[in-house]
Amino acid sequence: MERAGRCRRAGDEAGVVPDRHIEVRAPSEAENAAFDAVAHYVFASSPEDVRAYATQPVPLASAIRLGVYVDGNVATTYAWIPWQVRLNGRPTSIPGITAVGTYPQFRRRGHLRRLMARAMEVHRERNEPIVMLWASMGAIYQRFGYGRGSEAVNYNADPRYIGLREPFNWDGEVRLIDQSSEAERAIAERVYDEWARPRNLVPIRDATRWTHLWWEAQWRGFRVAVAEDAAGRARGSLVYKASENHVPSEPGPDQTMEIRGFFALDLDARRALWQYVRAHDLVLRAKFLMIDPDDAIQDLLLEPRELRRFTGDAMWVRIVDVPRALEARPYSEAGALTFRVHDDLAPWNDTTWRFETDGEQTRVVEAAGATADLDLTINALASLLTGFRSATRIQRAGMLSGDSGAVRRADAIFATAYAPHMPEGF
Repeated sequence: MERAGRCRRAGDEAGVVPDRHIEVRAPSEAENAAFDAVAHYVFASSPEDVRAYATQPVPLASAIRLGVYVDGNVATTYAWIPWQVRLNGRPTSIPGITAVGTYPQFRRRGHLRRLMARAMEVHRERNEPIVMLWASMGAIYQRFGYGRGSEAVNYNADPRYIGLREPFNWDGEVRLIDQSSEAERAIAERVYDEWARPRNLVPIRDATRWTHLWWEAQWRGFRVAVAEDAAGRARGSLVYKASENHVPSEPGPDQTMEIRGFFALDLDARRALWQYVRAHDLVLRAKFLMIDPDDAIQDLLLEPRELRRFTGDAMWVRIVDVPRALEARPYSEAGALTFRVHDDLAPWNDTTWRFETDGEQTRVVEAAGATADLDLTINALASLLTGFRSATRIQRAGMLSGDSGAVRRADAIFATAYAPHMPEGF
């Protein structure tokens, strides 16, 4: 727990605003409801969502929450999901940060910076070398050392116009599963686990995470379909729901379909699930959300423009501990580099580092005073680490300097088998 002492706002006249006692600490169990209320307020949760949140089967424990408390009242909050994530295929501890918010009467007073600095220390103590989040505004987090880690890809298509270029016949079946059946749920879980195994920046869903996701799917009214081949083996899955937007006297179709999970283990399963979506004749708009940036469907369609593909920022990634973060993932080839990293929030990172890898095993040691091959901010290093941006692209954006040979080596070493991708919200 950090105690910031008693303070007065700059510019306040003596006696007008009382001194405040400020603490950065985890809430007690009795304080969790007040802690949750901050995020509900900041993100404008509906009364229905607040009630549903209170019924979730696996609430966040006090041990994975931090708050700024002013005179005993919560002002700013920060929490995380302590999961494993596949970083270029390798399981790595990369917590998902959530519930970051400040009541408006406490803003512009440095509370979030104080909280972020303490959070970096806590994650380091917990051996969590990297963290990531969905940002409500990127401007908030870039000043705390977060860099772009992945891209959000979405489609907004009319199913009538997104037909496959080549004829496709499949001897398998796409069917709905019974979400109340543990055996049926396990089918979809196995598809995701196999799909996720080689990928990059996707969460490993343990039993706790699956419990939450199944609860959320049923609460929000999502259906789950699986694509099974002729031998009955599940090769893909789809999470979706449809809603009607009927206008009297207007002809159909008039439904909107929302797809939040599209996982295919092979090309046939991808085509089969695509055709399944198109078979919903009353759907006018099919909104595919959080699609894999590597999705091959653009190359399979007769008219790919009809996808109406649009992108945005997805994961913002913060490196907590440079050597442990760089040692966490496998690399595309062997090599060595010396980095000068700049980090004004986590001073233990703000130095020069020597990086050596054989591809599978990596060693990073401090090399203070050594001549650096590459000079970059902690934000830029996050984008390089996840494979979201090559060193060349980061250099072209003015966020990295170094000689051309070192930049090319970094491009080759840090390349990933798959683009980084986050397929779920948190």
